[in-house]
Amino acid sequence: MRGVKRISILLAAALLFGCCLLLLSPPTTAGPDATLYVYAVTPLRARALEQKIEESMPGVDVTVFGKLSDFKTALEANPPDAALSPRPVLTSLNRTADLQGMRAGTDAEQYLLVSTRPLSKEMLSSLRYGMVDLVERKSLPRFVAGLLGVNDAPEVQRVTKIEDLLQLLQFQTADAVLLPERFRSDFESKSKMTFTILSLSTAKVGLVGVTFLSERHSIENAIRKLPKHVLADLGVDEWK
Repeated sequence: MRGVKRISILLAAALLFGCCLLLLSPPTTAGPDATLYVYAVTPLRARALEQKIEESMPGVDVTVFGKLSDFKTALEANPPDAALSPRPVLTSLNRTADLQGMRAGTDAEQYLLVSTRPLSKEMLSSLRYGMVDLVERKSLPRFVAGLLGVNDAPEVQRVTKIEDLLQLLQFQTADAVLLPERFRSDFESKSKMTFTILSLSTAKVGLVGVTFLSERHSIENAIRKLPKHVLADLGVDEWK
């Protein structure tokens, strides 16, 4: 009997100890409350930008895509709660910006025409261009023609990263590239080449915006609270 009683006491003690551990243990964290897909023109690697955004948005599962085609495929296959991308990308998806990124009071940024050769407006239709993809392959030449203010769609080499534009000029794969003005200093500092730079009044591209694909309340507040350094990586300083 004493043996049985001792076993019962040990079992009771073990059970009590287990209950105490459960009470002291922190509650398990539920899965993400919301999902956000991002495609942005930035010098940062997709994973680096993803980590910066996700760290600033607790409870939101963030995926940053390095290729526009992957971004569009994921949107169709597994739609998120919200998607963030340059306005031309949203337009190509037949989506509008529910939140529009702004910088210095404007919703568009200047793109510069950069080349290693002399440039003039008269020669724009005959050049080969490089540009980070914003509307996918078939539509990009016509999109570039609009930025150049010309009627004929030129030959365009699309790339996935800003640094790839420099390689196009180095290897003469393109005669000129279209570069967001905010990257000019960094672009020039990474090369010993001498550049001719032309700023066209027609070369304006809509900044990043956010489109909500489900209930926006769960994620809008988190997006609006993104810190300034993350907004700067996205090319904006506030939301409208």
